[in-house]
Amino acid sequence: RGSNGGLTGSKFGKGGRAKASATQEETDQFLEEQNNAHLKELGSMVKDLKGVVVDIGDTVDEQSKFLETLQNSMRGATRAVKGTIGRIDDVMKSGGSKHLCILIAFSLFVLVGLYYLIKSKS
Repeated sequence: RGSNGGLTGSKFGKGGRAKASATQEETDQFLEEQNNAHLKELGSMVKDLKGVVVDIGDTVDEQSKFLETLQNSMRGATRAVKGTIGRIDDVMKSGGSKHLCILIAFSLFVLVGLYYLIKSKS
């Protein structure tokens, strides 16, 4: 035996540490490659999710514009109905039943005409 205390024949001799180090490097490289693959996959998922979020935002904007347009239309219709009711009240107060009958007949004619117009388009 030499002065090294019998360590030259052990499995951790001169070549043992190099092999363990090479195995550790291979493991580290493998883990690094796995992490990179997972990062690419995660990046792809984030990109897809961003696309979905942008699509949802566009849809919300379109629906908001549609609702605003609908609300404005309803306000106009409400004003028109209030005006018509006000005119009917004026006719009722003046005692003009003949005018009221003509107004009701005209309103029914317009409603029936609109009904057939809408029905013919669909």
